[in-house]
Amino acid sequence: MDAPYPSPGSDGFVTLSFYSFFSINSVQTVRSHVQSQWETLGIVGRVYVSEEGVNAQLSVPFAKIVHLREWLEQDSVFRGRISKFNWALEHSQAFKALHVRVRPLVAAGVQVGLDVLAHEPEYVEPCDWAQELDTPNALVLDMRNTYEYRVGRFDNAVCPDVDTFREELDQVRTMCATRPRDSPILMYCTGGIRCSVAGAVLRRDGLTNVKTLRGGVIAYGQHVRKTGKSRFRGKNFTFDKRRGEPVTSEILSKCDQCGNECDTFVNCAHTSCNLLFIQCTKCAEKHIGTCGRSLCVERAQMSHEERVKHKLPPQWSHRERVRPELVFRDGVAHNPLDN
Repeated sequence: MDAPYPSPGSDGFVTLSFYSFFSINSVQTVRSHVQSQWETLGIVGRVYVSEEGVNAQLSVPFAKIVHLREWLEQDSVFRGRISKFNWALEHSQAFKALHVRVRPLVAAGVQVGLDVLAHEPEYVEPCDWAQELDTPNALVLDMRNTYEYRVGRFDNAVCPDVDTFREELDQVRTMCATRPRDSPILMYCTGGIRCSVAGAVLRRDGLTNVKTLRGGVIAYGQHVRKTGKSRFRGKNFTFDKRRGEPVTSEILSKCDQCGNECDTFVNCAHTSCNLLFIQCTKCAEKHIGTCGRSLCVERAQMSHEERVKHKLPPQWSHRERVRPELVFRDGVAHNPLDN
């Protein structure tokens, strides 16, 4: 089902993702079962389990890929539920440990039950996506965050200028409410699940021509690797320690500290700061991997034990933490707490 298998990274791991909507009873029991069983396979990653299904991003030892598939097909909860794995573009151990949590599959802010998810949008294969993009009067929606859009995107795509998926879903519904019911709407995201949810909501609202890129930018990147042709430009942001994988060689963004061409996202090395921003190698060396605040530079040079002993509260609101343009001036982040 999952062949051809990718070549593992130098550490022997492959990275993959999958999601599926189906009814799960006793979610806490399922969570504990998955945690214990997958840990024995050496799997690391992030898994969300809810009454509506599962959403998983994993790094798996190459020798255990077949074992994982066999487990999924033999387990009474998952049997027949998980289609072909969505392989990453680049492979390594992208997570430190395995975390299986009971929580909504995506942070929509409202309950999206299986009755709504039954209205899934039409799925377009990556090989057919370019043709769909040329549809006259199509609204192309990037259902990712603004920082993801910053480093890679399809041309002419609209990415709502908001900070959470809940806000984005609300804004997209408002945008589409004034369009004809059969107006073409094309959606894409990283791996597909945000568009499956958003597309289902739009179809439930009465829109009849909603389509999404199957497997998201990850699957489209695999298509690009095979064909050498791409309508996507730049890098696909990933929510793991890789912080992204290139789809094309184009660099669309700049370092937040010096303004030079760069598309490498980092988190400030001061973990209580944890600001998400783009940093080039020169600035990383200059500021010791931090946002440049004197507090962060100082604490980044402490031992782990010292940082734990003198741990500080979070330094930013969520909006500030993912919006470097709000806090950087002259190559250094500025926080009112410093005054």
